[in-house]
Amino acid sequence: MSHEIGLDLTLLFWNNLVSILVLIFIIYLAINYQFILFFITTALSLIVALLFLFQSNKDPITNMGFIKLILLLPLGLGVVIGFICLPESKQQKLLPWFTSYINFAVLTNIFVMIFANDGGTYRGIVSRFVCFFLLIWLLQEMAKVNFQTSKINQNIFTFNSSPLSWIYCHAVYRIALLSLPTFDSTNFLLLEPMSLVVMVVFYQINQKRFPLPFYFGFADTIVVTTLTVLMRYPIPLPFQLKGPYFANLSEYQWDMIFVPIQLVLIGFVVRAIYKNRFESKDLQIVELK
Repeated sequence: MSHEIGLDLTLLFWNNLVSILVLIFIIYLAINYQFILFFITTALSLIVALLFLFQSNKDPITNMGFIKLILLLPLGLGVVIGFICLPESKQQKLLPWFTSYINFAVLTNIFVMIFANDGGTYRGIVSRFVCFFLLIWLLQEMAKVNFQTSKINQNIFTFNSSPLSWIYCHAVYRIALLSLPTFDSTNFLLLEPMSLVVMVVFYQINQKRFPLPFYFGFADTIVVTTLTVLMRYPIPLPFQLKGPYFANLSEYQWDMIFVPIQLVLIGFVVRAIYKNRFESKDLQIVELK
């Protein structure tokens, strides 16, 4: 979904191959060597900050890219891995604070995407509504567990408030969002399948102690952070590009593909919201009885 005249398939293959290999390495560290991953995350965050500090040409796009990376690297993955590295006694003591931080970070991350640049497209405008309704749905799910959403089990972080139906709807929403001309979507082509696959990997490694969707938050944090770092600091090709090329669709054609899907998605999400609302009322009535 690149918005260039043509997409070089060799470059696409190389970027995705590098992403998969790096991601496998990061997952291996996250499971077996959390301290090393925390050190890498901290060191890389400092390097990114220093490079940005001494960068001569700064524009709004560069500034937003830096802020996004800082939010993902030290304040996202870094915080989660750092908490996992703590002794279990410290984890139990600080869990309420950690959970509050995670809830705030998750909700804020989704909320700010309501205001993402629509790129002058219809699907970009509709994405705002999809994002808003997904946020309401997630709030309902978090309220069901009194916002006690986070837990660490065998060095794996779990988030218990995103059911599979929400995860799938979020994936469709994000695919449409990444098709916008304001996103370099070729670098995130594998974002959704990678997040889902890594979710299953953590589920299996944790011996299925919790329902499958509980592992999505950790999986998505690792995948999004890894891909964002590789987009900002790509590993160059060891040879020259020679094609073949893939001709891109026009923005109108992308709108015609995604807008109907987004409208169906809104209907499904709104239905889930109302279903949760009625279930909540029924539960209150039962408790009163």
